[in-house]
Amino acid sequence: MKKILIPNKKMQVKNKVEDSKFIGSISKVSNRKEAENFIDKIKDKFADATHNVSAFKIGIGEDAVEYEDDDGEPAGSSGPPVLEAIKGEKLSNTVIVVTRYFGGTKLGIGGLIRAYGNTARKAIQSSGKKELKLFYKVKIQGEYNIIGTIMGQAESFAHNILNTKYDKNGIIVSILINPDSYNNFKSTLIEKTSNKARVEKVGHKYLVRSDN
Repeated sequence: MKKILIPNKKMQVKNKVEDSKFIGSISKVSNRKEAENFIDKIKDKFADATHNVSAFKIGIGEDAVEYEDDDGEPAGSSGPPVLEAIKGEKLSNTVIVVTRYFGGTKLGIGGLIRAYGNTARKAIQSSGKKELKLFYKVKIQGEYNIIGTIMGQAESFAHNILNTKYDKNGIIVSILINPDSYNNFKSTLIEKTSNKARVEKVGHKYLVRSDN
């Protein structure tokens, strides 16, 4: 079962390093647009800050989208440590903005890396994490004479039956199913209906684990 970790709740934390004040803001997001909107809101809220450094990661595996921005700090000193904090905690669908109010004491590259990274990790720790599970969205179609078989197998295998529709050709059922069960469900249904049922994977959805 594929899973994904996200922040448990939106959170802001404070962190003081030397004379500079850092504020870490974290939120879960579903896509790049949501992440960019969150960054813009934090930048507007702390428009008087010296820097608003940001990073996010959307998705998992090869399809993941990663972004980081130093926002005027020395290259590689701030955005990358924030992104590494997200990745190090195995989070995704996560955006963090670390705001800095410069207090007059320069921290150096090493100091900046630690300050931004530690503030991001503090935000993650305060937010907490929750686990999402991946489910496939599957559509099943069949004629009226196999409705009983389709519904019986759907009820046996599905995590959730999303909707059931009827038309002149028969039934269309949409379900969510554990990816580990999909192939078994498909082969069983095809066998029991003598290859008359049409089973198609049409998308996916992440749901919060019920035991969290």
